[in-house]
Amino acid sequence: MKGAIVYKPGSKKLAEEVSEFVNSNGFHAEIVDIDKNLERYNYIIVIGGDGTILRVLQSVKNCPPIFAINTGRVGLLTHCEPHEYEDVVIKALSSFEVEEFVRLSCVVDGSELLALNEFAILCSTPAKLVEMNVYVDDVKVESLRCDGMLVSTPIGSTAYALSTGGPIIDPYLNSILIVPVAPFKLGWKPWVVKDDRVVRLEFDRSVFIVADGQSNIEHERSVEIRKSNYPARFFRISDRLKRTVEKLKKIY
Repeated sequence: MKGAIVYKPGSKKLAEEVSEFVNSNGFHAEIVDIDKNLERYNYIIVIGGDGTILRVLQSVKNCPPIFAINTGRVGLLTHCEPHEYEDVVIKALSSFEVEEFVRLSCVVDGSELLALNEFAILCSTPAKLVEMNVYVDDVKVESLRCDGMLVSTPIGSTAYALSTGGPIIDPYLNSILIVPVAPFKLGWKPWVVKDDRVVRLEFDRSVFIVADGQSNIEHERSVEIRKSNYPARFFRISDRLKRTVEKLKKIY
């Protein structure tokens, strides 16, 4: 097996230390640039925060399993902190237990965007409202004026969606979350639907479609968002829900 080690700026020293440690324990891994062909590796070790992981996932479709050491500010998607990585990473690579989490897919002008956290559909003109019609499997469920709309995964429910008033969803629940951004409507409620539904958004002006805060495309027509056939794959954390709760308590 051959692994790739990618790191965020400022984490090079730790990346070199992790590389030396992993290789000395019989697991071959090399430090590579984040924009290299990561799909050809058997696993990826990410040294950074959630943003670095999301950048990696933007560059891969068939996702090798990811192990992440947190050097970011939050690290909800990471497996451990720098001071504790040795035992954790060896245990993960030895057992190679992997879990999958849904990603969302949106095809815009023939290009497919993928998102682990969410798609943010935001008005392209600052301080302007956009009229949004929301359909779930061709059933109209909402119509409102807002700054935009988020279509999120359960993993993403603790990200942008949480700050806009959405609920926290168990990361293992098969669902899609729909939350408006700054809605101009009293009594709005987020929607949670089954993950095999198709969410269609219609809008009356140009929007930016932003995938995980990383890549974005300006668009003027309706879009459909659905469950991707290419999930994100991570080394299993037996206490992922507990770790998420502890992280959230520190933040909020």
